[in-house]
Amino acid sequence: MFHESSPLSDEANAGRADQPLSVGILLSGREKFGPFYGGALARWTYEVYSRLTDRLDTTVFGFPTDAADLYPLPHHASWSSRLCESISRVPVLRRYEDQVWLWSLMPRLRNLDVVHVQSRPQWVRHLRKLGYGGKIVLHLHNDHLGHWKASWLDMLAPQVDAVVTVSSYMRDTFAPRSSALAAKTRVIFNGVNTQLFFPREELRQPKTILFAGRFSQEKGVLELVKAFEIVRRTHPDAQLKIAGSTTFGSHVEDSYVKEVRAAARAVGGGNESGIEFLGYIHHDRELPACFQQAAIFSSPSIFQEPFGLVNTEAMACATPVVASNRGGIPEVLGETGIVIDPEDIPAYAGALCTLLSQPDYRAELGRATHERCLRMFDWSVIAEEWIGLLKTLTDSR
Repeated sequence: MFHESSPLSDEANAGRADQPLSVGILLSGREKFGPFYGGALARWTYEVYSRLTDRLDTTVFGFPTDAADLYPLPHHASWSSRLCESISRVPVLRRYEDQVWLWSLMPRLRNLDVVHVQSRPQWVRHLRKLGYGGKIVLHLHNDHLGHWKASWLDMLAPQVDAVVTVSSYMRDTFAPRSSALAAKTRVIFNGVNTQLFFPREELRQPKTILFAGRFSQEKGVLELVKAFEIVRRTHPDAQLKIAGSTTFGSHVEDSYVKEVRAAARAVGGGNESGIEFLGYIHHDRELPACFQQAAIFSSPSIFQEPFGLVNTEAMACATPVVASNRGGIPEVLGETGIVIDPEDIPAYAGALCTLLSQPDYRAELGRATHERCLRMFDWSVIAEEWIGLLKTLTDSR
């Protein structure tokens, strides 16, 4: 039977259409929402949604963060955070931590147009079971679905409205095994704040190589130090700066760190001469100058890096990049960077030496990588792609 809508319902729908989309962003794990203790997910959330405040009504849901360190976006930390922290310490209860947290958020989430889930595919099912009926966007920054069976991926497909990956590499870890989920999946790159990260050639130190990232085995810090030992034979005045710590905002001198420091002392003939360990540095206040000063940035990840945000930050500063051939990194660099196998130490060292020896080539590569960054990775570009996706999903609301 045909039902003609009443003027009242039409007016109500029109009023709703005039309202901005309401979006809740769920930060994964215990990540804080601030520039110092927060990581890449917190930064992505702030950089994109801060550019859309006039078009979206957003709230970030995450772990309690000191007011002085919070990004300036609406943030909600549930009363259940302490309870969840206690549950996480009890082995038999730990599996229920996520469900308890999401349950405590449902009064706030229930009427939102969109819930944006950061890197936790299992939360999609929990949200549907708890009664959330709006649109769910699953945003994958790491390889969370690569180990899922095809049947599990097919079960996820009808529960989620869109899956976004940060690279084609990441999409291809699961999409070939589920056509249903592949049809809902698209790639939206990470980005960079070009108001913070920009070239300053007057600061450039022509013999400085920079590493910035987590101080861990998978990031390839040891491989870089070994390559630098070979570099110093040809360029004895070269300097290596290593920025980063073992965890966000703190550092532990674990066995891997000690191994790297021992290798650094070998380069310096018994001390760490030529290699400077900067420790954890503030992303917004200190990191831009590091890229602006460096002649070369190197990102030698030995695991399948999903994207590699630091590469775009170097590119924004017109700093040539020598980076790993793993994961999504080659997609980021395109033809404007030098891609190496980080475990082939002689070839790695050779790439670094080539750039140190050829300042004109360095400058050419720097200009090319800067142009690519502005065209593809500026956060304003990413924000427009993101709101385009959300509007596509909610056009019929």
